[in-house]
Amino acid sequence: MYERMLDKLEEPSITDIEDYIGSNAASSIQILKRNLEENFQITYELKFPFGNTYGWGYKVSIKKKNLLYIFFEKEAMTVTFQIKALSTDYLQNEYRKLSEKGKEYWENRYPCGNGGGWIHYRVLRKEDLKDIGVFIMMKLGKTINWAA
Repeated sequence: MYERMLDKLEEPSITDIEDYIGSNAASSIQILKRNLEENFQITYELKFPFGNTYGWGYKVSIKKKNLLYIFFEKEAMTVTFQIKALSTDYLQNEYRKLSEKGKEYWENRYPCGNGGGWIHYRVLRKEDLKDIGVFIMMKLGKTINWAA
């Protein structure tokens, strides 16, 4: 379950991606895209980054700055981003807005930097997108309009 698209030699089409991830994850990607595009000038690149275990996904950037990755999984997707340590009042307040699932992802992050780390959040329900919005605000250090 949740196998990734790991055939590096075969670049998937949009139809291949949607068939693989299923309608719920495809709908979640569209909601995520809509929220990002309402706030920023976003670029999406289909990539096979980080070696052979992450698989195909979208690299999502604001201008040239990497914001997050969306990795395609069987009947799901995982959103990956790097978050700084909770070193400011703003970040601590945003952390409190996370669901219990979101807080668990933070607590189990892959450590990187001085107290921050990489979050690999598997989105299984549209409700999970609220946490994704909070994590994006934490990454950027500012509040944006987010309707999950």
